[in-house]
Amino acid sequence: MDRNELENINPDIFSRLPDREFTERDFEVENLPIDQREVCIFFSLTFSNHIRDIKDPEHPMTLEELKVVELSAIEVNDEANFCHVQFTPTIPNCSMATLIGLAIKVQLLRLLPARFKIDVTITPGTHNTADAINKQLADKERVTAALENTYLHTVINECLLFPEPQFVPRFIGRALEETKKADHQKVRYIQYSRQHIESYRRWRDIIYGSEKKWKSSLVFNV
Repeated sequence: MDRNELENINPDIFSRLPDREFTERDFEVENLPIDQREVCIFFSLTFSNHIRDIKDPEHPMTLEELKVVELSAIEVNDEANFCHVQFTPTIPNCSMATLIGLAIKVQLLRLLPARFKIDVTITPGTHNTADAINKQLADKERVTAALENTYLHTVINECLLFPEPQFVPRFIGRALEETKKADHQKVRYIQYSRQHIESYRRWRDIIYGSEKKWKSSLVFNV
C-alpha cells in the first residue's frame, strides 16, 4: 500500500513484551514451576503468543506494538471452552478494523482446539462502526464467505504468516523425527505463523498428543 494512502501515517508505537527464553531443560521437565510470566501467557492458553505478532494490514508493525491487542483485553475460560478477545483500532474510523478482526479470529481458529468458542470484538467506544463490525465477526457464514474470497484470504495470510519458515530448535527437530511427527500439519504452520515459535508446551503437545500423555523419560541430547 502506498504510504500516501495510509489512514494513520504515524501511529503510536509501543514496546512489546520480551519473548520467553526456551531451553532443552524446559522441554524435558514435566512439572516446570509456574511463574508470573507463565500465568499471563500459558494459562491464557498462550493466546497472547498466538496473536501478538500478527502484522498490521497497513504497517510493518505488529498488533502488539500498535497496542491493538493487549493481555488485559483477553478473557479465557478453559473449562467453559470460551475465549473472548477485544482489539482496539489505532483510529476511530479505521477501514481495516474488519480485516484485523478477521485475522485475529482466523489465527485462533487455526491454532486452538476446535472445542473453543472464539469471540473477537472491538473495544467499546474505540471505533465509529464497532457494532456493525462485531456483528460481521460473530456471523459464522459471513466469516466463512470472507475466507473463500481469494483476495481476502491472501491479505489475511500476509498478516498471519512469514514468507520463510522459522528455525526449529535442534532438540525439537530430533524429537519430531523420533516420534515421527516431523510431517505433522501443525509443525509447518507453526514454522510460518507469526507467533513465538519457542513454546515448549506447544511442541510437547504435538509430539506427545497432550500434556497428560507426556513421556518425561524421553531425553534428547543436542
